[in-house]
Amino acid sequence: YPSICFFEGTDISLGRGTPNPFQVFGHPALDPSLFPYRFTPRSVSAAPNPPQLNILCHGRDLSGIPLEELRTWNRIRLDYLLEAYTHFPDKSRFFINFFELLAGTTALRHQILAGVSQEKIRETWQKDLDSFRKIRSKYLLYPDFE
Repeated sequence: YPSICFFEGTDISLGRGTPNPFQVFGHPALDPSLFPYRFTPRSVSAAPNPPQLNILCHGRDLSGIPLEELRTWNRIRLDYLLEAYTHFPDKSRFFINFFELLAGTTALRHQILAGVSQEKIRETWQKDLDSFRKIRSKYLLYPDFE
């Protein structure tokens, strides 16, 4: 979920109302030749009105990624978000206001709109991460890992 949580601030479905919520993402407007996984969100008790209710979505199924591979990532992946934005036909409808609450600032949205790569976006986080790690080190009970 961490690598797809930013979709909560977009028009993309995260599979609520399907057998694989938070393991798939998609949208009716995504090209099925590029996004071959198909699902249709339905009303269920846990998600009575999911995004894209009763509409066929094209996207990606991430449920088959082995746990061992997920553990090697050790960071949020932005490539899913960047790929979906790149191929979303109506860019003006991709983001919803909730996106900034998830990201913490407007910076990530502006970087995506400008076409900044995942690597360059991460570089902009480094200074703040280093400052946080320095403060955090005073409170660790166990050795840090990286």
